[in-house]
Amino acid sequence: MKKSISLLAAVVTTATAALLIAEPAQAQSATQVEVPSNVVIDESFDPTGEVVVAGDGRSARSGDCKDRAFAVVATMTQSLNGCSVIGSKASAQVQYKWYKHQGNSSPCIWGKSFNAKHAPTWTALDCGTGRSKSVPWGNVAATKKMKGLTGIGWAGVQWQ
Repeated sequence: MKKSISLLAAVVTTATAALLIAEPAQAQSATQVEVPSNVVIDESFDPTGEVVVAGDGRSARSGDCKDRAFAVVATMTQSLNGCSVIGSKASAQVQYKWYKHQGNSSPCIWGKSFNAKHAPTWTALDCGTGRSKSVPWGNVAATKKMKGLTGIGWAGVQWQ
């Protein structure tokens, strides 16, 4: 009986130690993103991915987000989501940077932005081979996105 109790104690101790070791690793992987109370959270906001802050003096420069790519064709095409941005004040602006890296046509590109009522809008980012442009964002937490169109043919676009 004494041997059984010792064996049970050893199993319980080993299992408890494994839980204690696993718990800090799990807690470290969970990133907490705090959204200020004055910020409107758009349904597109993804706090688990890349998140940058705009309007806090540092601004969300295009280099703060990883490059994305999408194909633009003769019908309006939307990109996959980019990084998420938290606009810290009503005057916050977000920069988009894009360029055509392949294809046989020049695309026209729009970037997701927000109006004064926090409603999503699309701001023209120009046509051609590329451009950097800041768009109105305001105090909104949302995810960047682009859409584009070509007259004919196609274009591969890199963007941030």
